[in-house]
Amino acid sequence: MPLLRFIAFSVVRAWQGFWRNAMMSLAATSTVVLMLVLLSGLLIVLAGLDSGLHYIESKVGVTARLQDNLAQEDIDTLVTYIEGLPGVLKVDYIPPEEALERLKQVYEEQGQTLDLGGAEITLYASVEIALTDANQASAVATALEERPEVELITTRQDNYDKLLGIIGYIRTVGFIALALVGLTVLFMIVNMIRIAVYSRSGEIEIMRLVGASDSFIRWPFILEGILCGVIGAVITIILVAVAWEPIKPIMVRVFQMPTAVSAQFLTTVSLLVLSVGFGVGALGSWISVRSYLSAAR
Repeated sequence: MPLLRFIAFSVVRAWQGFWRNAMMSLAATSTVVLMLVLLSGLLIVLAGLDSGLHYIESKVGVTARLQDNLAQEDIDTLVTYIEGLPGVLKVDYIPPEEALERLKQVYEEQGQTLDLGGAEITLYASVEIALTDANQASAVATALEERPEVELITTRQDNYDKLLGIIGYIRTVGFIALALVGLTVLFMIVNMIRIAVYSRSGEIEIMRLVGASDSFIRWPFILEGILCGVIGAVITIILVAVAWEPIKPIMVRVFQMPTAVSAQFLTTVSLLVLSVGFGVGALGSWISVRSYLSAAR
């Protein structure tokens, strides 16, 4: 069973090398944890903002206040016209009486009572337009400006556009910061493996003399780098799991993240963190060992 013996040898040598260079291994692992914590934080923030964006997108619509005393025939004609516009999902006609009831309901939800002082008021009739795509709001509003039945048009697209801009900015800044930290992590792991290689250069030369292949020499060091990345990933997953419990209600309540999505989110982040930790460790150690072996040849 040569393959099993080779795997066992590589694992044992990687573990011994990790502890032989304990200070450097600790520094590299700590840097991996820092990068992965930043990555997890960025993913949590972006997931929250994306959920908030989807929620606002679902609320983006067009409200058109109608002229007074429109005949039912004019209202039906306008509704039919709006339903034929591109991007329109649904059109609801809100008569003045229903508009007043909605206003009272808003006050009740805030724990207040609408006090009119005994006066009777009549609100404007309106149509509320739900859209299939939030980006269609401006086009629908422009089309309604030409209709004589419409007095005033309002949309909520400004909030949607502002949030979209904020998410784009955070993504850009976050990924630049992660790239810089990622390069630092690679440097730390490359340096750690390089020190390990040079500290065992005598052993490596002996292995070369007895006919050891580059793969036989390389894999213990690659596993050492992977061990560093995986340990950093496991520590990060534990930290994120502990922090997720107080964060989850905020994601659901403030950012309107669906409960089912929030339950799966931690698993997704954990798998991504583990993959990145593994990949960074493998890449950093591979670069270092390849450089050494090429120079030795």
